[in-house]
Amino acid sequence: MTGSAAPPWVDLDVPPAELRLDPTLTCGQAFRWKATGEHEWTCALWGHAIDLKQTPSSVQYRSLGRLPEARADVEQALRDYFQLHISFNALCDAWAQTDPDFSRLRNSHTGVRTLRQPVVETLLVFIASSNNNIKRISMLVDRLCQHYGQPIDTEKGRFYTFPALSRIHEDPDIESTLAGLGFGYRAKYYAKSVRLLCTEHTDPEAFLLGLRQEPLDVARAELLKLSGVGPKVADCVCLMALDKTDAVPVDTHIWQVAQRRYVGRVLDPKQGPEMLKLLSSEHRDQAVALARQLKASKAPTAKTYEAAQQLFIHLFGDFAGWAQGLLFSGDLGNESKKTPSKAPTKRKPADPQPTASDRKLRLRNSTK
Repeated sequence: MTGSAAPPWVDLDVPPAELRLDPTLTCGQAFRWKATGEHEWTCALWGHAIDLKQTPSSVQYRSLGRLPEARADVEQALRDYFQLHISFNALCDAWAQTDPDFSRLRNSHTGVRTLRQPVVETLLVFIASSNNNIKRISMLVDRLCQHYGQPIDTEKGRFYTFPALSRIHEDPDIESTLAGLGFGYRAKYYAKSVRLLCTEHTDPEAFLLGLRQEPLDVARAELLKLSGVGPKVADCVCLMALDKTDAVPVDTHIWQVAQRRYVGRVLDPKQGPEMLKLLSSEHRDQAVALARQLKASKAPTAKTYEAAQQLFIHLFGDFAGWAQGLLFSGDLGNESKKTPSKAPTKRKPADPQPTASDRKLRLRNSTK
């Protein structure tokens, strides 16, 4: 569909201290936004070709084109997508009471937010993420959208919507199609997962959205039933699409962050009590036990995946997943400064496969 003349920009009235587009859209949680101008990003979402622009004081948006069934309330959709009702700075203040380094991260990586993305897109994108890098994930997702999605033509080019599960399910040979698009061994994961969701649920997208109302462990257990979904992918979907702000995806990089930044400090006789001062006596003891478990392990396993995850939750509470995202972004930024010529950093998963029954140390059952 061809877009009409672009309308004027509309201001979201959100300062850079709360949202910066560049780091938020390129830190490995969203893969379809395209840089289309100076400080401008474009993506097909909600039936619109959404155009965003970072200004010195705010973020602006406009729709460059739309499908007939496009969502009407674009501004509310964007506020929901960026979760602008949550204060990034207030979270940093809270985390800094446990780890003062968050004061530095707040300044060096200000406005890096965790997104609330469409659940089907998040699920299928992160199935492609295991043992992959940002550039290749983006390429595969683009091919998926070009094959199954709907085009929206604009002054900045053609953008494709992310396809509905029902649209993919119409393909009689999903695996062969995706193999031909370069998905390799992941093609069979997509075929099995799409088939399972579309045959077991009358409205598979409504089923997935309904997981937002379930506790974290229930949502994770349902996702782990799908082909190509391990603990890390399930936790990414829970955090970035299902409102589970305490879901902490643990890949090799984050496992190393836990080891390097927190294990020694929690166990240190001087630093430990200061870091754990906000916890109850019971939770302090649990955090120390988790740190000891991690210290004794030289590589990620099913048990240390859980231990690293629980240590983050003990330290940073209900928004531990957001804290993990900022730590990852901060470490990724430091690494890129040291090695600017390297290709996009891979987020390789620690590939343990704990079952839902293995997960016992949850501090709270999220009911968001």
